[in-house]
Amino acid sequence: METKVGYKTILFVGIAIALTMSWGCSKKPADTQTSAGSVERPTISTADRAMATIEVQNAYSKHAYYHTIGAHCEEMEDIWVKEGGEFAETARWTRMGTMVEEGITLIKQHYCTDNEESKKQKLEEISKVYPEVKNVPENIGIGYGYTIHTQTTPIIEIAGDGKTAKGIWYSPGIGTNVEIRNGKPEISGGWFWEKYAVDFVKEDGKWKIWHLVNVMDPTPSNWGVQQDRQGPPPGEAGQGQQGGGGDSQGLKPAADPYESWSPTTKSKIYPKFPEPYYTFSETFSY
Repeated sequence: METKVGYKTILFVGIAIALTMSWGCSKKPADTQTSAGSVERPTISTADRAMATIEVQNAYSKHAYYHTIGAHCEEMEDIWVKEGGEFAETARWTRMGTMVEEGITLIKQHYCTDNEESKKQKLEEISKVYPEVKNVPENIGIGYGYTIHTQTTPIIEIAGDGKTAKGIWYSPGIGTNVEIRNGKPEISGGWFWEKYAVDFVKEDGKWKIWHLVNVMDPTPSNWGVQQDRQGPPPGEAGQGQQGGGGDSQGLKPAADPYESWSPTTKSKIYPKFPEPYYTFSETFSY
């Protein structure tokens, strides 16, 4: 009898210890990071960091798919910070590393609204050459340039506090375009090498584009028509190119403009790699 009571006591104590340890683990921060002032700050766990890295990669990979078909308005709704939100006014796009759009409203005007008007204009031109193509709303997008970005070689850093992230990608791709000249379609195209550097912020539980820098590396003229930052692919120019960048209204020169390679310049990594950081105020901004 005493043996049975002893076993029950041991079992009860063991369960109590296990529950106490489980509760304690659930209350304990996932990890800590020591600051310069020797103050430990809670950081996200390794598992959460890994999951966030995948989510950030997925979010930016969507850009490639949206941009391929010129679905810029849909892209902004899905993966950019929202209008009227906490990060709307501080959103920024540095185009070709030289000109800056500040605020999500201006970015939307150029990348979404003006782009839709360009697609309507292109459909009108195409419908005059191809009678079978009707100039109706459901055909908007016909004749629009086709651009393929293949996001590669990602380098992603998630903030220790889990609220922001940084990433950089190389993006080689191809672009095609059609122009109507003398009543006949002329199709042109080429390939190009771009880089994207992006700051992400977690908004409403999802990773969103907050700041973006895109840079086009130059290539010799005999490599294709997309040669340098003066010849961006459809939809990204922001300077009146086909694809609806619109004009340069609202654009400001970049504080540290990107200089394309030439025989007299020394190559460098630009934009620079993201670096480990705890919170956004302690790192640089793209």
